[in-house]
Amino acid sequence: MDLLEIGAIAQVLGAVAILLSLIFVIIELRKNLKQNNIGNSLVRAIEREKFNYMQMEESMAKLIARAKSSYKNLESHEKVQFDAFVLQKISIQVRGYRFAEESAFKFGTSRLRDRVKINTSEFFASTGVRECYDSLLERNLIDDQPLLCEIVDDLT
Repeated sequence: MDLLEIGAIAQVLGAVAILLSLIFVIIELRKNLKQNNIGNSLVRAIEREKFNYMQMEESMAKLIARAKSSYKNLESHEKVQFDAFVLQKISIQVRGYRFAEESAFKFGTSRLRDRVKINTSEFFASTGVRECYDSLLERNLIDDQPLLCEIVDDLT
């Protein structure tokens, strides 16, 4: 076995080592992506739970019930509270729709986006929420999001 044959064997072993290293890196990246998706899902779940707990408070539940029937009949301080509630709900829905592709992993992007659309449509089905939305638009407190425009236009 001369020096050229030893060099050729060393090159083959080096190529195999690089290939194994590449496979290891790919496996670790996939694990990292899965952990990131799980983390994102947990953060979103906690955000939704906090929002649901807020709605369960008696005073907030009464305000939401009154506002859904008529935003215009609310007192000014109640309008401020309901504005904040609607802005938060819109923020959660738009963020969920926008990041569906990155965070849907097992559900599928279209299924998650459809779920967001259904929840948003149900939320905007009440007159008071649409009145509040129109008021927020008139005061330039929110952008005219394409998702919201599509849903609100379908309801009218």
